[in-house]
Amino acid sequence: MNLPYAVEYVMKKIMNAGGQAYLVGGALRDRLLGITVTDYDIATSLTPDQIENLFSEEKTWSGGKRFGTITVAVGGQNIEVTTFRKESLYSDSRHPDQITFVSDIFADLSRRDFTVNAMAYNPFIADGLVDPFGGRRDLEQHIIRTVGSPYERFAEDPLRIMRGIRFCAQLDFSLDEETTKAMKDCSNQLLKVSSERIRSELDKLLLSPHHHKGLMLMQETEIIGILFAVRNTITGVLTKPGRLTANGIQAMKAIEPNLSYRLAALIVILYPKDFTAQENSDAVKEIMSNLRYDNKTMRHVISLLQGYSGFSAMEVSPFTMRRLLGNMGAEDARQIIKWYNAMQNALNNDAADNPASYNDSANNDDAASNKARTASALLDEILQNNDPVLPSQLAVNGNDIHKLGIGTNDQRIIGEALKLAYQWVLEDPARNNAAYLLDRIRNHYSDNKGK
Repeated sequence: MNLPYAVEYVMKKIMNAGGQAYLVGGALRDRLLGITVTDYDIATSLTPDQIENLFSEEKTWSGGKRFGTITVAVGGQNIEVTTFRKESLYSDSRHPDQITFVSDIFADLSRRDFTVNAMAYNPFIADGLVDPFGGRRDLEQHIIRTVGSPYERFAEDPLRIMRGIRFCAQLDFSLDEETTKAMKDCSNQLLKVSSERIRSELDKLLLSPHHHKGLMLMQETEIIGILFAVRNTITGVLTKPGRLTANGIQAMKAIEPNLSYRLAALIVILYPKDFTAQENSDAVKEIMSNLRYDNKTMRHVISLLQGYSGFSAMEVSPFTMRRLLGNMGAEDARQIIKWYNAMQNALNNDAADNPASYNDSANNDDAASNKARTASALLDEILQNNDPVLPSQLAVNGNDIHKLGIGTNDQRIIGEALKLAYQWVLEDPARNNAAYLLDRIRNHYSDNKGK
């Protein structure tokens, strides 16, 4: 295995000083899998003070020194160098109560989360791969398995449950049976973990190439029910989401690798509701607030869900598609049409799988596909014709209406008039003519109710 110059330089310098040095962690795992690596971690028997002294001529950072980590910059590349260590109990379910530096690589590897992350490699010594827990075998078999007892590893840091599932989503791996059982048994321990840390893992999972596999594992280990439950603000009763079906997961595969898109699509599957209703939008806001999503992401997801519900209920026409474009923009509108087709097919397939609720799903699939095709064709036509779809594209503005003497006593009438003009133009873009719109507005308010 050829390593970058900076990595070999640091390792050789440590070894020349009498220390041990190994490539470890995700960098080694990914290199063995043939995945491109940019961040490298080295584990060493030297102490942080010794590393700082040894690399005194290089630029170093000591922000992680209390955990044994010194960052060394070589040729524009930062290498994290961490002293071998053992860890005590995790009272806060995140950080070890005490760290003890050791000189044994085996002791260091034994504290790690999964076997595929518990290997070490030095290209300059015989038998350079140190693999005491069978990580190489698990890589070859595409298995995620804990180092030692999964119950102990998850008690130390319950976030490892999410990390293990995220690795499956990123690498297209599977969980071994004991690890899966422990994840399910320990899933409630995730309530001890900060929402920010959980959200970070969830985001990585949703954006992974095999996110559908990760979501099924979250379903199997009952994590979905924990993260996406909603508590009634009046009764205090906790409502858990519906189940992710195989058909629903299949529909998720059609969603672009965009966080807001995949979050919204997941919520549609878990809570197939009308999101134009305030109570349902509020429930989404609660879920996302609990996971500490920022306001911008929350607004986007809720907007997408409301657009999806609106499209699901509406009759497709040039008018309704112009209105959808004005509300959502072209990119989001295209996604909503794609979701609708995928989600409706999934729901219909679920119904077909359940004879008790079977209701001619083949015809329903055709109807959904036809609606999606019609909507897509209209969207393309509207964009090609450059039809006005935004209020800002109107040929008149508030000043024009005020000059007609409308709204002089109540300026809210001006806003009302602009909404009417917008409606007329959505119905027929040819009406976006200042003379036509002002004449029609004048006639509409000829009874002087707006003056």
